[in-house]
Amino acid sequence: MALVQQNLVPAAGDHLVTLDTETNLEWLSLNATANLSYLEVLGGSGGYTTTYGFRFATGQEIGLLHQHAGVTKYGLSQVVPFPQSNHVAMETLIELMGGAALYPSVTSGSVLVQTQGMMKFRGTGVPTPATPMSVVQLWLFKNNPASSYADSNPAGPAGTRVPEIASYLVRNRVMPAGSTSRGKSAKAVKARSAKKQG
Repeated sequence: MALVQQNLVPAAGDHLVTLDTETNLEWLSLNATANLSYLEVLGGSGGYTTTYGFRFATGQEIGLLHQHAGVTKYGLSQVVPFPQSNHVAMETLIELMGGAALYPSVTSGSVLVQTQGMMKFRGTGVPTPATPMSVVQLWLFKNNPASSYADSNPAGPAGTRVPEIASYLVRNRVMPAGSTSRGKSAKAVKARSAKKQG
């Protein structure tokens, strides 16, 4: 896996950035922008698009992030190429990037862990507060791992806050001169998660 967890503020221990070493892109944790509308994030709320230089990711960039994490199932039926790896890869990506909301399912008796993040507006100019947005989702079914998948769907308007929806923000890798990359690899995060559960 090509993903490494890092700090947004150096040495702060905030773990708000995930570096994809294959694309050299840094991803902001979904927890940072949860319950902020698309327009609020675009306008600089939290300083992510201004002070820290992030921008909304495209659907293609999010797809590459999922691919590099090992997510293999898109939609309910498309599997490329190994469905058994999908659930573990999604758990690790959620551990790295946050944004999870738990939903107990009454019908299936399983627990759904879902992440939702808005992506770059496809039209020209700036969307209006009523413009419908698109959201990329990870559907992680804890009691039925083979059912876990990723997809994208329509979301609420660009001016609406939803507690369960964040924004996929990305930037080119930022490294101070003379520094070396330090962070937690996806393997280390997965081991830490397994230790917590054990």
